[in-house]
Amino acid sequence: MQSRDIVDRYLAELHLERSEPGLDLLTRITRSHVATLPFSSIGPRLGDALPLEPASLLDRIVVRRRGGYCFEQNGLLHAVLDDLGFVTRIQLARVIHNRTDLPGLTHRVVLVDIDETTFVADVGFGPLGPPVPVVVGGTQVVTAEWSHRVIEHRPGEFHLQRHSDAAPESLYRFDGGEYGAYDCEIGHFYSHRHPGATFVNTLVASRILDREIRSLRNREYWVLRADGDTRTTVGDARHLRDLLSGEFGLQVSEAEALRLFDGLPLVE
Repeated sequence: MQSRDIVDRYLAELHLERSEPGLDLLTRITRSHVATLPFSSIGPRLGDALPLEPASLLDRIVVRRRGGYCFEQNGLLHAVLDDLGFVTRIQLARVIHNRTDLPGLTHRVVLVDIDETTFVADVGFGPLGPPVPVVVGGTQVVTAEWSHRVIEHRPGEFHLQRHSDAAPESLYRFDGGEYGAYDCEIGHFYSHRHPGATFVNTLVASRILDREIRSLRNREYWVLRADGDTRTTVGDARHLRDLLSGEFGLQVSEAEALRLFDGLPLVE
């Protein structure tokens, strides 16, 4: 499949059309992506082969509706933005959630330069991630009741933060360095093959809509809204399959739903 065909199929799924590369188009792409193409760890949980070529990513994420996590979702986004004429860079990050240790480079985002300003475009962080581009430099981006910003925590160390009623939380940190496809393959291999990796051991799925965030983690399904949150406990494999299909648009067979549900930790 040619690059243009991949991009045209992707844009059609998001009900978007080609236009001049700029912040407006980038915002419409990221907002529609996180609302339409769900984040999920179905592939790592089932032990699927997960190649990172753009045609394979399009097939899994868009055509077969299997979802994906950062190396997949942001890999597809990066390929699309390049074809549309954006100035992009691969960036690898460390997921910290306010911690001060130094975890591995297991998160991929896209840096986009527009009119001498750099933005983080990230459609692969799950329910806490930003649905729109975030400028590198501290300007807070507010969407509904959630907001994000990127600050320079120390010289050369940037934190993407999420704000709520509590203090800001640094979700991940990055250094603005130069990374390439092989670096992504290493982080991706760990994230979907290592027996201790989060996505190998945890079932997650999410969609970020304009007025709510839908989030599944193991046996808990949450709907997060400005006026209050609701929680549902996943009762069995059939219930899980219904949620994945009905709330997220993810497609799994009955046998796969049984495999996904088996071994999930009980809700405390």
